[in-house]
Amino acid sequence: MQPEMKTMPPAARFLALVALLLAFALAGVAQAGSHGGGQPEMVKVTPSPLSFPDTLAAFEHEVSEAGWSILNRNNMAGTLSERGFTIDPVVILDVCSGRYSAQILENDAYRPVSAFMPCRVSIYQDAAGDVFIARMNVPDFLPMMPEGVAEVMEKSSEEIEAIIERTIAQ
Repeated sequence: MQPEMKTMPPAARFLALVALLLAFALAGVAQAGSHGGGQPEMVKVTPSPLSFPDTLAAFEHEVSEAGWSILNRNNMAGTLSERGFTIDPVVILDVCSGRYSAQILENDAYRPVSAFMPCRVSIYQDAAGDVFIARMNVPDFLPMMPEGVAEVMEKSSEEIEAIIERTIAQ
């Protein structure tokens, strides 16, 4: 962690993280490996050897097996199709582990981090037919989080990564 970040109160570090995320979003940083330098990468993308429906089904199965819940399924291609747009398949899943969520939400000082909750995972197919799993690249942002939040986010991120690894190994 940079020295000036260590001396910042947790709320200020949180606001700095939000500002950084917005700056990267506005700069068009979208996929891991898409830029150079020592800047954090916002999104981690993993190719899937499975078809889109098989990747989605395998991921949902692995989420359940790991004891997590899927709170929402946002079928973006379907929603946009209803509005006259045709895009390749994209489903955004809101996944949650109560044991991690509670550790953050029970602490008033950590509640602003709820803006990043639940964990969002996107499964999509590109125009070439390749399938990918995308999610926030949590480890790159941990130094900007309050210590207690960083510990919880690191553990939950490790579990999501294991779920994704099991998904693509099928």
